[in-house]
Parts: sequence; structure tokens; C-alpha cells
Amino acid sequence: MNPALLDPERQFLGCLMQLPASPARRVLAGMRAADLADPTATFVLHLAIRAVAHDQPPSPAVLFEQAHEIADRPRATRLQQVGLWIANAYQDAPVAPEQHAAYLKAVVLKAAWRRAVAEHAHRLLQAVAESPTDELHELADDTTTADDLWTRYQTASRHSGISARLEVAA
Repeated sequence: MNPALLDPERQFLGCLMQLPASPARRVLAGMRAADLADPTATFVLHLAIRAVAHDQPPSPAVLFEQAHEIADRPRATRLQQVGLWIANAYQDAPVAPEQHAAYLKAVVLKAAWRRAVAEHAHRLLQAVAESPTDELHELADDTTTADDLWTRYQTASRHSGISARLEVAA
């Protein structure tokens, strides 16, 4: 089995690459490149956001062209890796991308929210051992990143048909 089929970030971007600019703009609403965990996926999402901002579809050819235009140009080897990643994500994407993109967006945002909560918890644990009480209190109250992701995930899940009651605890 192809492991890319189990990667929601890659699947999301593969769907996105199949969409015209207008539907892609709707799918990208509320998304940030930093929402993705994989560095290459983050870069490709950045390229897609940039393409759609210029009223271009986020197709593989457009994304590869955007990669060439980035100011601090990647080395030829890195550019080749990004191009191959783009081609593979496009090839491995689900059929009927408009139907899957909203669902995958919610899945990606849920994973980003979980990472943000885990990072916050890690910072809290470290601060308990190393920080003065006042700093710990401030850090404990600073849930801005996780709260923002939660709001964006909830919005995306309402538009995708994901239901919280269908989640299975691990």
C-alpha cells in the first residue's frame, strides 16, 4: 500500500491541486501554511496560497513555477524534490477533489490543533520545572494558538460533515 494514501496533508494538497482558483480559494479560507506538520507540505501549501492570491489555480505546474519564483530560491536538488513531491501528491489524490477537500481540511486542522495542545502542554511541563510562578501563570493562560486552531477546525468540520460524535477515542 502506498503510504501517501494515509497522509491527510498530502491528500489535502493533492485535492487542492485539482481545483480551479475559485473553489481552491474557498477551501483555503482559514488555512495557514504553518498548519501542516510536514515541511515540504508546508512549503507546497504556501505556494498554493500564493498562487490563489494571484488568481491562479494551484495546479502542479503553477506550484512548481511559484517555487522557482520564491526570492530565496531553493537549490536545484531541493527544487527537484519539491517538484517530485508535488507530482506524487497530485497523482495520489482522491478522485472528486471538491468532495474530499473540505473533509481533509478539517482532518488537517484537527491534527494541527492536537499538535498545538501538545506543544502547549510540553511548554507548561517545562515551565513547571524551570520558571517562576508568575511566568508559569502567564504561560498557562496563553492558549491563543490552540484556541485559534480549535475555532478554525470547528468551522471546517461544520462545512465538511465531520461530526464530533463519530470520533473514536484511541
